Amino acid sequence: MENPTETLIQQNKLLEGQNKLLGQINDLLTRRKSPSKEIFVDNIDRDEMRNGFLVTSHRKKLWNVQIGLINEFARICKKHNLTWFACGGTLLGAARHKGFIPWDDDVDVAMMRPDYNKFLSIAAEEIKYPYFLDNWYNYTIESEEIPEEKNAPKFQYISRELEMKRPMRWFTQWPSFRIRDSRTTFAEGDFIGVNTIHQGIWIDVFPFDVMPPFTEDKHKANFETARELLMATATPRVIKQFMDSKQPLLISYDELNKFLKLPYRQRGLQFDAFAEKIFFQSEKIGDMRNYAIFEGCTYDTKDFEKIVHLPFENIEICAPSNWDNVLKTLYGNWHEMKITHNHSIEWSADIPYNEYYRTSAYFK
Repeated sequence: MENPTETLIQQNKLLEGQNKLLGQINDLLTRRKSPSKEIFVDNIDRDEMRNGFLVTSHRKKLWNVQIGLINEFARICKKHNLTWFACGGTLLGAARHKGFIPWDDDVDVAMMRPDYNKFLSIAAEEIKYPYFLDNWYNYTIESEEIPEEKNAPKFQYISRELEMKRPMRWFTQWPSFRIRDSRTTFAEGDFIGVNTIHQGIWIDVFPFDVMPPFTEDKHKANFETARELLMATATPRVIKQFMDSKQPLLISYDELNKFLKLPYRQRGLQFDAFAEKIFFQSEKIGDMRNYAIFEGCTYDTKDFEKIVHLPFENIEICAPSNWDNVLKTLYGNWHEMKITHNHSIEWSADIPYNEYYRTSAYFK
């Protein structure tokens, strides 16, 4: 006859095993649903006033996801000995507010071109679900053939209709990449209702390239060639207009026509490679997109010789050593506060973007 005590012991062990398994499953589901178990923003569940601006719990949850993305990005950079630093409004927020500008809703960081390209070369092995690499040229465009490429990334699809909506700027903040959280939603502008691209909360990562003035003519020519490649990649209609009006260009018309026939991704890869090839010691650096297209400012290279750390909410963020001069160059009197409205339409730190597509009135 079977021993009742032994039977109870075996049943208890079985129940313990089942409970442990259920706990692991529940923990996995919780981690898949929640963008972060860690809290990086004080009083995240409470609204508060910061500098005369209402910062809601909703906004704090967005910030919390973005800091989680910063931490993931920083982890990869540290592992591969890559240098990065806050720029734009994120650097301003760190210096002036020790965190986010109260009315800000995005994160801007940058890398020198060689480190930026190196990051892209290792991104596929490092960035896994729930994170997603949204690179500026990893798109399939309806107006061109799908590129045939071994080990190509998963492309995002851009319809002809959306392409026509944005004739002067591209579908991401080119030339840059974004790291997104697939468990969240951030929908804006022309992307409302577009369900063929990733729309999770993101951080922007920009490359810094050499900027004029140059002491040697060949360096100036290289820079102008890079600008032409950038226009031919991101705004092909503009470069075609230059060619139609017979404007003088450094790249021959024959070479440009060959370049323009390449798939968008191939053009982007070639631009990135050329920008790194001409990255040499210069007295000025900056964001080529802003300089070449929007006439943005350039920075003194010496201000970025070292990296320091500044408080940012409940973490520390990398910054250029002479961040004060960088901010003066960009903003002038950066201590003066001007409240501006954010550009976003809708975000959720709790609802994945693909679920949001199915349920939100924006996507009906």
